[in-house]
Amino acid sequence: MRDSLAGRAPELAVLRDALDRRASGAVVVGICGDPGIGKTRLLGELAAEARRRGCPVLAGRAAEFEREVPFGTIRNALADHVDRSAVPGAADLRLLRSVFPALSAEPEAGEPALLATERYRIHRAVRALLEGLAADRGLVLVLDDLHWSDAGSVELLDHLLRHPPRGGVLLALAYRPRQAPARLASAMAAAVHRGLATVVTVGPLSFAEAGPLLPPGAGPRRRRRLYDASAGNPFHLELLARGAAVDEGAPPPDVASALAGEFAALDTVRREVLHAAAVTGDDADPGLLAIVARLPLDAVLAALDELTARDLVRPAGFGGAVRFRHPLLRSAAYHHAGPGWRVAAHARAAAELRRRGAPVADQAVHVHASAAVGDLDAVRLLRVAAAQALRVTPAAAAHWLQAALSLLPRQDDTVATRIELLHLRAEALGITGRLAEGRALLHELLGMLGPGSEPRARVVGFLCALLHLLGEHEEAHALVLRELDSLPEPRGMAAGTLRVALALTTLMTGSAGDTAVAEAIETARHTGSRPLLAAALGVGVAVSQASGGGRDSGERLDEATAMVDAMPDHELAERLDAALFLGWGELYLERYAAARRHLRRALRVARATGQSHLIGALQTLEGVVYCCTGDLREAVPLLDDALESETLTGGRDGRARVQGYRSWALVWTGDLAEAMAAGTEAETLAGGDRDWQSASADGMLGWVRYAAGDPEGCLELMLTAGQGADLRAVRPQWRPRWFEVLTAAAAATGDRRLAAELAAGAARLSTGPVLPRHAGMIAMAQMHAGLRADPRAAAAHAARAAELFARSGDRLGIARARLHLGAAYRDTASPARADREIAAARGEFARCGARPHWLARITGIPLDAGDGPASSRAAAPPFPAASRAAAPPFPASSRAAAPPFPAAARRPSHPAEPADPGTRRLTPREMDVLALLAEALTAAAIGRRLGISTGTVHKHLAALYRKLGTGDRLATVLRARALGLLPGAG
Repeated sequence: MRDSLAGRAPELAVLRDALDRRASGAVVVGICGDPGIGKTRLLGELAAEARRRGCPVLAGRAAEFEREVPFGTIRNALADHVDRSAVPGAADLRLLRSVFPALSAEPEAGEPALLATERYRIHRAVRALLEGLAADRGLVLVLDDLHWSDAGSVELLDHLLRHPPRGGVLLALAYRPRQAPARLASAMAAAVHRGLATVVTVGPLSFAEAGPLLPPGAGPRRRRRLYDASAGNPFHLELLARGAAVDEGAPPPDVASALAGEFAALDTVRREVLHAAAVTGDDADPGLLAIVARLPLDAVLAALDELTARDLVRPAGFGGAVRFRHPLLRSAAYHHAGPGWRVAAHARAAAELRRRGAPVADQAVHVHASAAVGDLDAVRLLRVAAAQALRVTPAAAAHWLQAALSLLPRQDDTVATRIELLHLRAEALGITGRLAEGRALLHELLGMLGPGSEPRARVVGFLCALLHLLGEHEEAHALVLRELDSLPEPRGMAAGTLRVALALTTLMTGSAGDTAVAEAIETARHTGSRPLLAAALGVGVAVSQASGGGRDSGERLDEATAMVDAMPDHELAERLDAALFLGWGELYLERYAAARRHLRRALRVARATGQSHLIGALQTLEGVVYCCTGDLREAVPLLDDALESETLTGGRDGRARVQGYRSWALVWTGDLAEAMAAGTEAETLAGGDRDWQSASADGMLGWVRYAAGDPEGCLELMLTAGQGADLRAVRPQWRPRWFEVLTAAAAATGDRRLAAELAAGAARLSTGPVLPRHAGMIAMAQMHAGLRADPRAAAAHAARAAELFARSGDRLGIARARLHLGAAYRDTASPARADREIAAARGEFARCGARPHWLARITGIPLDAGDGPASSRAAAPPFPAASRAAAPPFPASSRAAAPPFPAAARRPSHPAEPADPGTRRLTPREMDVLALLAEALTAAAIGRRLGISTGTVHKHLAALYRKLGTGDRLATVLRARALGLLPGAG
C-alpha cells in the first residue's frame, strides 16, 4: 500500500497484516470513525493493494436514503458478479433470488416458501457464494457506510461474523461507531473477542499530518485556521481548502458553507441534475435523472460531464450511471434542494419506476417520501412491499407497514385495514427480534377489538407468545386471567383459546396447572374444534409430566394422537401448535418415533402455511428427540438451525433452551470447548432468577463441567441450582438425569458419602411407575456410586441400565452403560467380558456419531480401538487407589494431591490443540486462574479471589485445558509445572 496517505501509516499496517493473514483463512477488519475521517480512503487503499497482489475485490456501500431496500448493501457489492455459474447448487440459487432478483431460478414443484425465521438459509447461501468466488485466488469484500445499511444486510453480516466463510476471504467493513446498528456493533465485538476481527479506529490528523492537505501557498495563520476549523478531519479540511480565498482577518469557513459554495458555483441545470441524483441514489441512469430533473436527456448528459469534471460525481458501472464522490456530498445535495422540490421529485421517481416495472421495494422508497395522508394507492403499494419483504427482511416489512399506517386516514371505513396492518407489523417486529415493540403494538391492537371475540383471543395468544419469548411468563399468566374474566361467553372458541393459553403459562411459570389443564380440555371439548382439543390435550400431557404427575397422561396422549392423525393438513394448520404440544408430550413419555413423525409433519405444514413463529420451537424439540435416541448426526444440525431461528427472533428464553441442548449434544460429539461456550451462554441468557429455565441451564452447564474434568464445579453449580441434594428445585421430569450426573461427579471427587446420598435420592424416584429411559438413568446413578467400592454390584446396575436404555430406544445410553459395564468387569478380573462390552460400546458410540473421548479420561478406557486393547488397561484402575479404601472423602484442600482420575487418563490422546511451549500464549488472567488452580481452589473460590463470575472462571479453565492439551484440573496443574509456568516439580 502507498505510505503517502497522510498520517495513516499505523492503519495501513493493520490492513496489510489483514491481507497477509487472509491466506490462512477468513479475516475481518473493521474501520470505524467519524464522518469524513478517512474510512473510505483507507478502504480504497486496501482494495488497491489487494488488486496489486492479484486478489479479486468486490465493493459496495450502503446509502443513507435507501435503508429499507432488502439486502441493498450486499446486492450493491455482489450483483454484477453473480450468475448461475457462481452459485454452487440449485437450492442455493433459488434462495439467492431473494438477494439478487436478476438470478433466474424457478422454484421446484411443491417447494415450500422460505419462512422469515429460516432466513438464515439465505445467509448460508450467500456464505457459500463467497466461498465459491474465493476458491481460486481468494476474495476481498469491501463494504462501506454500514451505519446506513439495511437490516437484511446487517443480519447477513452478523451471520458471516459468527460463521465466517471458508477460504481466503477478507471482509473489510467501514462504519461510524455512534450510528452503527446495535446488531452490527455487537457482532463485531464478539468477532474481536474470538480473534476473528480487528477494528481500526480512525482518529483526527495532527497538524503536522494534515500538512499535505493544506493549500501549499497559504500562510501559516491561514493554514492553522483551516486546520482548526476542520478539527483534523481530512474530508472537512479538503472542502475548506477547496473553498475559495478567505480574508486573512475573517473567520475560517465551516463545512456547510464550503459545500454550499461548491453547489453555488453550478448553474441551474447542473444543480437540478445534482439534486435529482441525490434523490434517485447511487447508480441511477441518465434517463431516470432526466425524468426526475424534468430536463431533456441531452442536457442531463452534458451536466453529468461537468459534474464529473468537478469531481462531485464519478462514473459507476455501465449506461452512464454515476455516484457521488462521497456520501456526505449526496446528503448535502439532497438537503440543499428545497423540501417541496424533493417531494415532487420523489413522486416523479416513483411514477417512472412503476412504469418501468421496477421492484416494489425500489418504488416504495419514493412513494413513502412523496405520498400524502389518505393516499390509499400508496397504502396498498406499501402493504405489497411489506408482504414481499416479510419472509426475507422483516425489519423492512415493519418499516413499510408503519409507513402505510402513517398514510391511512383514521375513519370508520379504514378500521379493518388498520387492524390488519397493526397485526402484520406486530408479527414483523416479533420475527425480527423487536419483541418489546411488538408487545406495545399488540396492546394497542387489543384496544381496538371488543371483548370475547375470536380475533381478540388470537391477538392475546400472539401477545402471550411474545411475552414468553421475553421471559415475562407471569405477565402472560395475568393477561390471560384478565381476558377470561371479561368473557361474555365462558365456553366458546375464544374461551377455549384462552384456556389453552392459560394452561401453557402454568407450564412456563412452573405453577400448579392441573386445574387449568382440566378446564382447557373441558372447554375445548365443548367447542367441538378438533385442533383446539388436540392442543389442550398436548399441553395437558406436557404440564402433567413436567410436574411429576399425570397418571392419565398416556390416555390423553393417545386421544390427541388419534385426533391429529385423523386431521387433514388444512385442519391441523388451524392450530398447528397442537402438533408441537403433541410432540412435546410424546418426548416426555418416551414415544420417540411418534414424536419425530408429528414434529416432521408440523414443520412441513408450518412451511406450507407460513407459520414462521413455530419453526424454532419445532426444530428444537425434534433435535432433543434425536438427542434422546442418540442420533447426534441429526440432532446437532437441527439444534444449530434452531439456534439460528431463535437468534433471528431475539428471544432470550428460546435461545437459552437451544444453547443448553446444544451443549449437551456437543459434549457427546467431543467438542468440549464449544459445549462450554454454549452452556455458559445458556446460563447467562436464562438469568439469575432461580426458575425452571435457569435451573435447566445450570443442569446442562454442570454436565459440561463434569465432562471437562471439573466435577467439583459440576457439584457446586447443580447442587446450588437444585437447592440441595434432594433436588427439590428441579422439575421431576429432569431429576433422574440430574441424579445420574451428580452421582458421577461426587464419585469422581472421591466424596463417597455424597455419592451414596445422591444415589439413594435417585432410588427413591423408582417407588412409582418410571419410564425406561429414566429408570436407566437411576440405575446409572447406582452404578457410579458403587463402582469404586463394589464393582460386581456396579456391573449389575450398568447391565440393568443398558437393558432399560435399549427398551427406550436410547442408543447413546446403551453405549455409556456398556462402557461402564466394561469398566466394572475389568475391575472384577473379567477381561474377556470387559473387552466384549467395551467393543460394543465403541461400536454404538460410532453409530451415534459420538466421540466422547473425555470418557477415556474418566474410565481409563480408550474409545478408539486402535489405541490398544481395553484389557491391557486392567492394571490402570479408573479411579485412584486411595479412594477405594474406607477413608473419609477428601477435604477440598487435599484434592490436588489425590487426583480423581487415573494416571493413564491424564494424557489425552486427542488434545484440542497441541501442547507445546507455545503456552506462552496464556493471557495474564489465565495465568492468575492457573496459579489459584494449583492451590486446589474451586471455581467459585477462584472467582471470589479474582472478583469475576464463576462462569468466567470456567471459560478461562476451558481455555487452559485447550492450550495445555489437558482435560482436567490436576493434569493442567502438572502440565503447567512441567512447562515451568508454575513453581514446583511436575
